[in-house]
Amino acid sequence: MTDPSSDRIFGLTPRARKVVAPLLIVTVLVIAMGTYLTQRSSNGTEAGGSEGRRGPVVGGDLHAVGQVGDRLFVGGHGGAGYRNPAGGWTQIESLNNKDVMGWAQSGDTVLAGGHEGLYASTDDGSTFDSVSGLPVSDVHGVGASGRVVYVASPQAGILVSEDGGTTFERRSSQGMDFMGTIWVDPSNPDVAIAPSMQAGAARTTDGGRTWDAMGGGMGSMSVAVGGGGQDLFVVGMGDAQVSTDMGSTWTSAAIPDGTSAASYTAQDKLVIAVLDGDRATVYQQAGSEWEPLS
Repeated sequence: MTDPSSDRIFGLTPRARKVVAPLLIVTVLVIAMGTYLTQRSSNGTEAGGSEGRRGPVVGGDLHAVGQVGDRLFVGGHGGAGYRNPAGGWTQIESLNNKDVMGWAQSGDTVLAGGHEGLYASTDDGSTFDSVSGLPVSDVHGVGASGRVVYVASPQAGILVSEDGGTTFERRSSQGMDFMGTIWVDPSNPDVAIAPSMQAGAARTTDGGRTWDAMGGGMGSMSVAVGGGGQDLFVVGMGDAQVSTDMGSTWTSAAIPDGTSAASYTAQDKLVIAVLDGDRATVYQQAGSEWEPLS
């Protein structure tokens, strides 16, 4: 008879290793990303004109930028804030130290995912409260379209709500390495694109049940999706990968030091968020240049 212990490595059964291995990979990548961003931000940014234009305090890690309604939001390990259309940044005190990693909107509700769960705002993002009843306590990715809300957790993979975030169903064990804002197709919420630390960008067409790699490089920290899903801008550790044909082909693009998040606005303008000390500076693409948003 075969000794069952012979299949064990570090005391783990093969089944247990399937669960633990992805978590270890994500942990290593997150630590590497944090160290990398800290080193880059301490060296200053390549984009000019940021003095006096820095945004809210986000702490040592900057995770997400995105437009919700007419406000542009940024978030990180230590805090979050928003920019009004007329300019000027406001710190969101209720998200201090919540480690915001993604932004979304479901109906009139603004959603933020973080290490302590999911947060919701009904006053355009001025204040947030914790969402109760979520089956996981760690939300690394979030996205929404209409009443459909996607949540990515390193604990459980992909969970989807079809009632605006009141109840969730686990759809897939994939997605434990997803981190950031998940783009959900406004015309078909079964289609979504997520940033994957292992696969660059990942896409689902069946409501989150299965995900296929689209490319863009390992270590993806953010995926901006524009042009109805055709245009992809994947922020990695060192540069960005750009596709204008839904991931069929990719080219490299230079980004300022400290860039860790990107998003397309409602006007299909590409914006990036750069860590500057413990604050975020947001830039908008203008041709081959990046212009700071004050």
